[in-house]
Amino acid sequence: MGMFDSLYDADGIEWQTKAFGRSLARYASGDPMPLGPFANYQMQVIGGEHGSPYRWSCATVRDGKLVKVPDNRDEQLPLLEYSGSWETPPDIPAF
Repeated sequence: MGMFDSLYDADGIEWQTKAFGRSLARYASGDPMPLGPFANYQMQVIGGEHGSPYRWSCATVRDGKLVKVPDNRDEQLPLLEYSGSWETPPDIPAF
């Protein structure tokens, strides 16, 4: 799959995204995320338990921090695609 960033859910299961420049960063619940402290959005991730087929899901960022992964899609939040393109444009205030 190449280089990616990793997000870890509450059970320590790894989810991956290439949305942030593929810097091999690691994020867990509560960690600050790219785009600033006021950002609210979801991003596409792929992952799941080892030995299981990978599946697509979303991770939720609120107030600039990773809240939950995996999560159901919240149509009220902008969506950052796995590759880093915005499916829905964000409304992120400057800080």
